Amino acid sequence: MKLALRIGISLVLIVLLFAYVVDAGEVVRTLQRFHPTYIVLALAVATFDRILMTYKWALLLKAQGHDLPLFRGVMIYCSSMVWGLALPATVGADAIRALMLTRRGISGTDVVTSIVVERMLGFVLALALGLVSLLILRSIDVLDARYDQVLYVGIALLAGTIALALASMNERLVAFLMTRLPRRLRESKIMHQLQRFTSAYHALGNARRTIVLFSGLTVAEQVFAVVFPWTLALGLGVPADLLLLLGVLPLSILISRLPISFDGLGVFEAVFIGLMLLAGIPAESALAIAISGRVLQLLAFLPWWLAQVVSTGGVKSLQRLEQSPLAAKGQDF
Repeated sequence: MKLALRIGISLVLIVLLFAYVVDAGEVVRTLQRFHPTYIVLALAVATFDRILMTYKWALLLKAQGHDLPLFRGVMIYCSSMVWGLALPATVGADAIRALMLTRRGISGTDVVTSIVVERMLGFVLALALGLVSLLILRSIDVLDARYDQVLYVGIALLAGTIALALASMNERLVAFLMTRLPRRLRESKIMHQLQRFTSAYHALGNARRTIVLFSGLTVAEQVFAVVFPWTLALGLGVPADLLLLLGVLPLSILISRLPISFDGLGVFEAVFIGLMLLAGIPAESALAIAISGRVLQLLAFLPWWLAQVVSTGGVKSLQRLEQSPLAAKGQDF
Protein backbone atom coordinates (compact mmCIF):
# COMPACT_ATOMS: atom_id res chain seq x y z
CA MET A 1 0.00 0.00 0.00
CA LYS A 2 1.43 3.38 -1.01
CA LEU A 3 2.57 5.71 1.73
CA ALA A 4 0.18 8.50 0.70
CA LEU A 5 -2.77 6.13 0.98
CA ARG A 6 -1.65 4.91 4.41
CA ILE A 7 -1.25 8.50 5.65
CA GLY A 8 -4.69 9.27 4.23
CA ILE A 9 -6.23 6.33 6.09
CA SER A 10 -4.59 7.49 9.33
CA LEU A 11 -5.99 10.99 8.90
CA VAL A 12 -9.47 9.68 8.09
CA LEU A 13 -9.49 7.41 11.14
CA ILE A 14 -8.36 10.23 13.44
CA VAL A 15 -11.01 12.58 12.02
CA LEU A 16 -13.71 9.92 12.47
CA LEU A 17 -12.66 9.34 16.07
CA PHE A 18 -12.94 13.04 16.90
CA ALA A 19 -16.13 13.50 14.90
CA TYR A 20 -18.15 10.50 16.10
CA VAL A 21 -16.47 8.84 19.10
CA VAL A 22 -14.90 11.38 21.44
CA ASP A 23 -15.53 14.88 22.72
CA ALA A 24 -12.39 16.80 21.74
CA GLY A 25 -12.88 19.28 24.57
CA GLU A 26 -13.01 16.50 27.16
CA VAL A 27 -9.85 14.94 25.68
CA VAL A 28 -8.05 18.27 26.10
CA ARG A 29 -9.34 18.66 29.68
CA THR A 30 -8.14 15.14 30.50
CA LEU A 31 -4.69 15.87 29.08
CA GLN A 32 -4.50 19.09 31.10
CA ARG A 33 -4.87 17.04 34.29
CA PHE A 34 -1.62 15.16 33.60
CA HIS A 35 0.48 15.28 36.78
CA PRO A 36 4.08 16.41 36.03
CA THR A 37 5.57 13.68 38.23
CA TYR A 38 4.05 11.00 36.06
CA ILE A 39 5.31 12.71 32.91
CA VAL A 40 8.86 12.29 34.19
CA LEU A 41 8.15 8.70 35.23
CA ALA A 42 6.63 7.88 31.83
CA LEU A 43 9.69 9.29 30.05
CA ALA A 44 11.91 7.09 32.24
CA VAL A 45 9.80 4.00 31.49
CA ALA A 46 9.87 4.69 27.73
CA THR A 47 13.64 5.17 27.84
CA PHE A 48 14.20 1.94 29.76
CA ASP A 49 12.01 0.08 27.28
CA ARG A 50 14.16 1.32 24.38
CA ILE A 51 17.36 0.41 26.25
CA LEU A 52 16.02 -3.12 26.72
CA MET A 53 15.11 -3.37 23.03
CA THR A 54 18.61 -2.21 22.07
CA TYR A 55 20.23 -4.70 24.43
CA LYS A 56 18.27 -7.53 22.79
CA TRP A 57 19.36 -6.40 19.33
CA ALA A 58 22.98 -6.18 20.50
CA LEU A 59 22.75 -9.82 21.62
CA LEU A 60 21.94 -10.89 18.07
CA LEU A 61 24.81 -8.83 16.69
CA LYS A 62 27.19 -10.27 19.28
CA ALA A 63 26.23 -13.80 18.22
CA GLN A 64 27.43 -12.77 14.75
CA GLY A 65 30.75 -11.52 16.11
CA HIS A 66 29.95 -7.79 16.31
CA ASP A 67 30.13 -5.66 19.43
CA LEU A 68 27.62 -2.81 19.70
CA PRO A 69 28.13 -0.61 22.79
CA LEU A 70 24.80 -0.15 24.55
CA PHE A 71 24.93 3.65 24.67
CA ARG A 72 25.74 3.88 20.96
CA GLY A 73 23.09 1.29 20.18
CA VAL A 74 20.37 3.24 21.99
CA MET A 75 21.41 6.37 20.09
CA ILE A 76 21.06 4.51 16.79
CA TYR A 77 17.80 2.81 17.75
CA CYS A 78 16.08 5.98 19.00
CA SER A 79 17.36 8.27 16.27
CA SER A 80 16.23 5.81 13.60
CA MET A 81 12.71 6.01 15.04
CA VAL A 82 12.77 9.81 14.83
CA TRP A 83 14.20 9.87 11.31
CA GLY A 84 11.70 7.19 10.27
CA LEU A 85 8.90 9.58 11.17
CA ALA A 86 10.61 12.62 9.64
CA LEU A 87 11.50 10.90 6.34
CA PRO A 88 8.70 8.37 5.76
CA ALA A 89 8.68 8.77 2.01
CA THR A 90 12.28 7.73 1.51
CA VAL A 91 13.31 5.14 4.05
CA GLY A 92 11.88 3.40 7.10
CA ALA A 93 13.22 3.26 10.65
CA ASP A 94 14.68 -0.24 10.28
CA ALA A 95 16.48 0.71 7.07
CA ILE A 96 17.94 3.80 8.72
CA ARG A 97 19.06 1.69 11.68
CA ALA A 98 20.77 -0.71 9.30
CA LEU A 99 22.43 2.10 7.38
CA MET A 100 23.75 3.74 10.54
CA LEU A 101 25.31 0.51 11.70
CA THR A 102 26.87 -0.41 8.35
CA ARG A 103 28.46 3.03 8.33
CA ARG A 104 30.31 1.86 11.45
CA GLY A 105 31.91 -0.95 9.44
CA ILE A 106 29.61 -3.84 10.39
CA SER A 107 28.61 -6.25 7.61
CA GLY A 108 25.38 -5.15 5.97
CA THR A 109 24.31 -8.77 5.62
CA ASP A 110 24.74 -9.37 9.34
CA VAL A 111 22.91 -6.18 10.27
CA VAL A 112 19.92 -6.99 8.08
CA THR A 113 19.89 -10.56 9.38
CA SER A 114 19.80 -9.35 12.98
CA ILE A 115 16.89 -7.00 12.22
CA VAL A 116 14.96 -9.69 10.32
CA VAL A 117 15.38 -12.19 13.17
CA GLU A 118 14.49 -9.47 15.69
CA ARG A 119 11.28 -8.66 13.81
CA MET A 120 10.38 -12.27 13.09
CA LEU A 121 10.74 -13.47 16.68
CA GLY A 122 9.14 -10.28 17.93
CA PHE A 123 6.09 -10.88 15.75
CA VAL A 124 5.74 -14.52 16.82
CA LEU A 125 5.96 -13.60 20.49
CA ALA A 126 3.66 -10.58 20.03
CA LEU A 127 1.10 -12.89 18.41
CA ALA A 128 1.38 -15.29 21.35
CA LEU A 129 0.99 -12.41 23.81
CA GLY A 130 -2.01 -11.19 21.82
CA LEU A 131 -3.69 -14.55 22.43
CA VAL A 132 -2.90 -14.22 26.14
CA SER A 133 -4.50 -10.77 25.99
CA LEU A 134 -7.67 -12.27 24.55
CA LEU A 135 -7.77 -14.78 27.38
CA ILE A 136 -7.28 -12.01 29.95
CA LEU A 137 -10.07 -9.92 28.44
CA ARG A 138 -12.35 -12.98 28.46
CA SER A 139 -11.48 -13.74 32.10
CA ILE A 140 -12.34 -10.22 33.29
CA ASP A 141 -15.54 -10.15 31.19
CA VAL A 142 -14.43 -7.40 28.82
CA LEU A 143 -15.02 -9.79 25.91
CA ASP A 144 -17.74 -12.44 25.79
CA ALA A 145 -18.01 -15.85 24.12
CA ARG A 146 -18.60 -14.25 20.70
CA TYR A 147 -14.87 -13.54 20.51
CA ASP A 148 -13.83 -17.15 21.05
CA GLN A 149 -13.71 -17.64 17.27
CA VAL A 150 -11.05 -14.92 17.08
CA LEU A 151 -9.05 -16.83 19.69
CA TYR A 152 -9.22 -20.05 17.67
CA VAL A 153 -8.16 -18.27 14.49
CA GLY A 154 -5.29 -16.66 16.39
CA ILE A 155 -4.10 -20.01 17.69
CA ALA A 156 -4.12 -21.43 14.16
CA LEU A 157 -2.26 -18.35 12.86
CA LEU A 158 0.34 -18.68 15.63
CA ALA A 159 0.90 -22.36 14.85
CA GLY A 160 1.31 -21.58 11.15
CA THR A 161 3.69 -18.70 11.85
CA ILE A 162 5.86 -20.86 14.10
CA ALA A 163 5.92 -23.60 11.47
CA LEU A 164 7.05 -21.13 8.79
CA ALA A 165 9.72 -19.67 11.08
CA LEU A 166 11.10 -23.12 11.87
CA ALA A 167 11.02 -24.10 8.19
CA SER A 168 12.94 -20.95 7.23
CA MET A 169 15.70 -21.96 9.66
CA ASN A 170 15.96 -25.47 8.22
CA GLU A 171 19.07 -25.32 6.04
CA ARG A 172 18.35 -28.57 4.23
CA LEU A 173 14.83 -27.54 3.35
CA VAL A 174 15.94 -24.13 2.09
CA ALA A 175 18.79 -25.70 0.08
CA PHE A 176 16.36 -28.22 -1.43
CA LEU A 177 13.98 -25.45 -2.49
CA MET A 178 16.89 -23.49 -3.97
CA THR A 179 17.86 -26.44 -6.19
CA ARG A 180 14.33 -26.54 -7.58
CA LEU A 181 14.57 -23.01 -8.95
CA PRO A 182 15.37 -22.41 -12.64
CA ARG A 183 19.11 -22.26 -13.32
CA ARG A 184 19.02 -18.69 -14.61
CA LEU A 185 17.33 -17.56 -11.40
CA ARG A 186 19.70 -19.60 -9.19
CA GLU A 187 22.72 -17.94 -10.78
CA SER A 188 21.36 -14.41 -10.75
CA LYS A 189 22.94 -11.65 -8.69
CA ILE A 190 19.83 -11.38 -6.54
CA MET A 191 19.99 -15.08 -5.65
CA HIS A 192 23.68 -14.81 -4.77
CA GLN A 193 22.84 -11.97 -2.40
CA LEU A 194 19.94 -13.97 -1.01
CA GLN A 195 22.23 -16.95 -0.40
CA ARG A 196 24.61 -14.72 1.55
CA PHE A 197 21.68 -13.58 3.65
CA THR A 198 20.32 -17.10 4.25
CA SER A 199 23.78 -18.30 5.31
CA ALA A 200 24.00 -15.52 7.90
CA TYR A 201 20.37 -16.14 8.89
CA HIS A 202 20.95 -19.85 9.50
CA ALA A 203 24.18 -19.17 11.39
CA LEU A 204 22.31 -16.82 13.72
CA GLY A 205 19.46 -19.30 14.04
CA ASN A 206 21.96 -21.93 15.22
CA ALA A 207 23.00 -19.68 18.14
CA ARG A 208 20.29 -21.29 20.23
CA ARG A 209 21.31 -19.86 23.60
CA THR A 210 21.20 -16.35 22.17
CA ILE A 211 17.82 -16.99 20.54
CA VAL A 212 16.38 -18.36 23.80
CA LEU A 213 17.73 -15.41 25.80
CA PHE A 214 16.49 -12.96 23.17
CA SER A 215 13.03 -14.57 23.19
CA GLY A 216 12.82 -14.46 26.98
CA LEU A 217 13.83 -10.81 27.05
CA THR A 218 11.32 -10.04 24.29
CA VAL A 219 8.48 -11.51 26.34
CA ALA A 220 9.68 -9.54 29.37
CA GLU A 221 9.94 -6.35 27.30
CA GLN A 222 6.48 -6.77 25.80
CA VAL A 223 4.96 -7.35 29.23
CA PHE A 224 6.93 -4.46 30.71
CA ALA A 225 5.60 -2.22 27.93
CA VAL A 226 2.25 -2.28 29.76
CA VAL A 227 3.85 -0.22 32.54
CA PHE A 228 4.07 2.75 30.15
CA PRO A 229 0.31 3.24 29.50
CA TRP A 230 -0.38 2.36 33.15
CA THR A 231 1.89 5.23 34.19
CA LEU A 232 0.06 7.48 31.75
CA ALA A 233 -3.29 6.38 33.17
CA LEU A 234 -2.13 7.15 36.71
CA GLY A 235 -0.91 10.57 35.65
CA LEU A 236 -4.20 11.35 33.90
CA GLY A 237 -6.34 9.99 36.72
CA VAL A 238 -7.83 7.24 34.56
CA PRO A 239 -8.90 4.11 36.53
CA ALA A 240 -7.18 1.50 34.33
CA ASP A 241 -5.36 -1.25 36.21
CA LEU A 242 -2.38 -3.29 35.02
CA LEU A 243 -4.40 -6.44 34.29
CA LEU A 244 -6.79 -4.55 32.02
CA LEU A 245 -3.92 -2.91 30.15
CA LEU A 246 -2.16 -6.27 29.83
CA GLY A 247 -5.27 -7.40 28.00
CA VAL A 248 -5.76 -4.28 25.92
CA LEU A 249 -2.28 -3.02 24.95
CA PRO A 250 -0.67 -6.10 23.29
CA LEU A 251 -3.81 -6.70 21.25
CA SER A 252 -3.98 -3.06 20.16
CA ILE A 253 -0.29 -3.04 19.17
CA LEU A 254 -0.62 -6.33 17.29
CA ILE A 255 -3.56 -5.12 15.19
CA SER A 256 -1.92 -1.73 14.58
CA ARG A 257 1.04 -3.52 12.95
CA LEU A 258 -1.13 -4.43 9.98
CA PRO A 259 0.11 -2.38 6.98
CA ILE A 260 -3.02 -0.25 6.85
CA SER A 261 -2.08 3.15 8.22
CA PHE A 262 1.07 5.20 8.78
CA ASP A 263 2.92 3.92 11.86
CA GLY A 264 -0.36 2.37 13.07
CA LEU A 265 -1.76 5.86 13.63
CA GLY A 266 -5.53 5.73 13.85
CA VAL A 267 -5.69 1.94 13.89
CA PHE A 268 -4.03 1.65 17.30
CA GLU A 269 -6.19 4.43 18.73
CA ALA A 270 -9.40 2.91 17.36
CA VAL A 271 -8.70 -0.57 18.74
CA PHE A 272 -7.39 0.77 22.05
CA ILE A 273 -10.44 2.99 22.54
CA GLY A 274 -12.83 0.21 21.53
CA LEU A 275 -11.40 -2.29 24.03
CA MET A 276 -11.20 0.31 26.81
CA LEU A 277 -14.84 1.26 26.17
CA LEU A 278 -15.85 -2.38 26.60
CA ALA A 279 -14.08 -2.25 29.99
CA GLY A 280 -16.03 0.85 30.99
CA ILE A 281 -13.26 3.41 30.40
CA PRO A 282 -14.52 6.58 28.62
CA ALA A 283 -13.33 7.02 25.04
CA GLU A 284 -11.91 10.45 25.89
CA SER A 285 -9.74 8.98 28.65
CA ALA A 286 -8.51 6.18 26.39
CA LEU A 287 -7.63 8.60 23.61
CA ALA A 288 -5.81 10.86 26.09
CA ILE A 289 -3.66 7.88 27.10
CA ALA A 290 -2.92 7.08 23.43
CA ILE A 291 -2.09 10.68 22.50
CA SER A 292 0.12 11.34 25.52
CA GLY A 293 1.87 8.01 24.89
CA ARG A 294 2.84 8.94 21.34
CA VAL A 295 4.04 12.39 22.39
CA LEU A 296 6.06 11.21 25.39
CA GLN A 297 7.66 8.36 23.44
CA LEU A 298 8.88 10.86 20.87
CA LEU A 299 10.17 13.14 23.64
CA ALA A 300 12.02 10.17 25.16
CA PHE A 301 13.70 9.49 21.80
CA LEU A 302 14.74 13.08 21.07
CA PRO A 303 17.76 13.35 23.44
CA TRP A 304 19.25 10.18 21.92
CA TRP A 305 18.51 11.48 18.42
CA LEU A 306 20.25 14.76 19.24
CA ALA A 307 23.27 12.91 20.64
CA GLN A 308 23.46 10.82 17.46
CA VAL A 309 23.16 13.88 15.22
CA VAL A 310 25.91 15.73 17.10
CA SER A 311 28.25 12.73 17.18
CA THR A 312 27.88 11.98 13.47
CA GLY A 313 28.17 15.46 12.04
CA GLY A 314 24.59 16.66 11.95
CA VAL A 315 21.73 16.27 9.50
CA LYS A 316 24.04 16.07 6.48
CA SER A 317 25.23 12.70 7.75
CA LEU A 318 21.68 11.35 7.55
CA GLN A 319 21.27 12.78 4.06
CA ARG A 320 24.41 10.95 2.95
CA LEU A 321 23.03 7.74 4.46
CA GLU A 322 19.72 8.24 2.68
CA GLN A 323 21.42 8.72 -0.67
CA SER A 324 23.83 5.82 -0.25
CA PRO A 325 23.13 2.20 -1.16
CA LEU A 326 21.85 0.00 1.67
CA ALA A 327 25.33 -1.36 2.29
CA ALA A 328 28.09 1.05 3.08
CA LYS A 329 31.69 0.56 2.00
CA GLY A 330 30.72 -1.51 -0.99
CA GLN A 331 28.83 -4.15 0.98
CA ASP A 332 25.52 -5.39 -0.36
CA PHE A 333 22.72 -6.83 1.70
